[in-house]
Amino acid sequence: MCIVCFAIVFCSFFFTKVVFADQYQLELFVDLSQIGDGDAVWLPPLNSPVSDNELFVAKDNGLIYLAKKDGANNQQAILDLPLNSNNSNFISLSAISLHPSFTLPEEPGYATFYTAHTTSFELEKFNNRVTLNDSNIEFAFETVITAWSYDFETQRIDPTSQREVIRIPIKTPDNAIQQLTFDPYLKPWNDDYGQLYFSLGYINELNEHALYSGAILCIYPLMFGAREYTVSASNPFIKMPEISDEIVVLGAQNIEHFFWAKYSHETIFVQHNNQTQHWLSKAKVGVNLDSQPQSNLLKQQSNKMPPMMLYQGRNFPNLRNSIVFITLLDNQLSLSSFSLESSNNELPISADVITTDPILPKSIFSIHQNNQNELIILDRRQSRLYSLQSTNTNIVIDDSSQPPASTSGFKPYVLAISLLVILFTALFFIKRKRGAQKLDLQPLVNEYVRFEYVLTQETIFLFRINQKKAHKTLHLNDMIRCEVMLNNKVINIVDHDPENAINNQIETDIRGLFTTEQDQNMLDEHTRQIQIILTTKEASYPICLYLRKGKSRVTSAKYFRVVDMVIDLCWVISKRFNPNETETRIVPVAAFSRPNLTVLPKVSAESLLDSPALVKHSNTKLEGISPTTPESTAAEPESKPKPKSQKIEHKTELVDALDKLVNLHKEGYLSDEEFSLAKANLLR
Repeated sequence: MCIVCFAIVFCSFFFTKVVFADQYQLELFVDLSQIGDGDAVWLPPLNSPVSDNELFVAKDNGLIYLAKKDGANNQQAILDLPLNSNNSNFISLSAISLHPSFTLPEEPGYATFYTAHTTSFELEKFNNRVTLNDSNIEFAFETVITAWSYDFETQRIDPTSQREVIRIPIKTPDNAIQQLTFDPYLKPWNDDYGQLYFSLGYINELNEHALYSGAILCIYPLMFGAREYTVSASNPFIKMPEISDEIVVLGAQNIEHFFWAKYSHETIFVQHNNQTQHWLSKAKVGVNLDSQPQSNLLKQQSNKMPPMMLYQGRNFPNLRNSIVFITLLDNQLSLSSFSLESSNNELPISADVITTDPILPKSIFSIHQNNQNELIILDRRQSRLYSLQSTNTNIVIDDSSQPPASTSGFKPYVLAISLLVILFTALFFIKRKRGAQKLDLQPLVNEYVRFEYVLTQETIFLFRINQKKAHKTLHLNDMIRCEVMLNNKVINIVDHDPENAINNQIETDIRGLFTTEQDQNMLDEHTRQIQIILTTKEASYPICLYLRKGKSRVTSAKYFRVVDMVIDLCWVISKRFNPNETETRIVPVAAFSRPNLTVLPKVSAESLLDSPALVKHSNTKLEGISPTTPESTAAEPESKPKPKSQKIEHKTELVDALDKLVNLHKEGYLSDEEFSLAKANLLR
């Protein structure tokens, strides 16, 4: 390391400017230049859940296409909205979306496609209209959400299947719905699954009306009886007659874009402005962004912000959980990013993006994500869609301002090159030794990898990797769910639902799954992972307790120690949530690994052995305490006395098992009844 430091310092005398930077490049994904009318404006692309190589694209003229990677992409539109909407007053298409159950035949919402378009105001179509209390307001236009059925065989939208969901009157076409989306990270078992979110343009002259003050609305777009849509009972403004029931966030003024984080469904990130200031805010359902606290402002600036998104993919670990956006300066593309935890005045980190195609003047680029949450870039000027790739190299930039070579025969650059060779040689061996470990640890740098539960405080402390100080504190009163995951699959859920209370049979089944997984032979390309997701009223916190890649274990905790910790936590939370439905736990005799327990003296267990009942059973065989051989398990004649050393060994095993029971009891993991039952099982 001394050689490395010396080489860097010495070389700084010869190279006045050396910059190391990440670099990315664009790879053409779909060429859309042959599709549709060249004068119309592209809408954000929509990923097809059927195939990663397909996506839906649309223009504001109302033509929707299914584009395919490496295809000619000059096919006819799958829906001509002006022609098939039976509406001669069609003005423009503003957004498209798919129901999250689009590919699930057994679920409502299967094969359902949604569009939002602008039309002239039609007074007679009032059934699904969101109205205001002030009836004197005159509107010339309306924004309409329509549901359609998609035919997977013909790969077309059925024009006869249209169903109008909702319509909202607006003053000008610019005030129409700009974004139409579902939370992409919700699963069918989540409470808010299938809710459609959309935003309206801001109308300054109607800013006293919440609907037009910059609102995000949320509805269930499926039919319910005679109603074309319904409003969730959890919508925050239902009891306020002056605010429409469909609204969940208001006061944002001009909303440009909004999106979610993968494990925080209650939080919506909103890009908005008042034409003089631009913000990126973190909003919760029911918030008024016009009076939000300063802590919710993630970014603020006077100039316009480019479209942003929260990167949660896997290809770029250094960008994970960072806000990313594309900037264009002097015909050079840059990918910029900043952490959610960075302060408002910190500058984003930028990296150059290499393009093989020339960038046209006044090009407009927007950033999106595919089905795997990886970055895709849309060039709206040239009608091309790119995927973002890493060059996996560093750039060394020299400003060519080196001093002239010496004429005395001494050449400084020779020494500099030699030192650079030494530098890179040293780095090679260091990286060779530690590179694999760092690569495995990198995805966990910003993740929680350990927790501690303090019974007396009813508090769970969350720790990040290589940290001794808790990064996050959770209280049991604030928790609503605990999910146990094995290899990214949920194997158990504990929440306030009595049916999800844990019992001894569930514990047996969970241990069986963990044991079956542990018995599998680990190949180099295989990964074994144990996670828990703790959900509070405000957010979700994933914790990766165990990670093994091939033959190498990334996390420090051992497999079955993690299993014991996870199951213990499930019992604690279940007793908290459903005390009456949670069974009395029958503690197994297997070794208990409790890193959070204080090691207590063995006197209590030894004193238990002094009782006549325990002495009588001190020679009893204990299964699961220590490995046994076939000879030790063979039946022996009752008349043959056991060796003294064997008696001592069995007694030691019993003492250890009782020690663990006493520890669990004193720490509060076991009630008096459970302790007595477990002790009886040991002595049986």
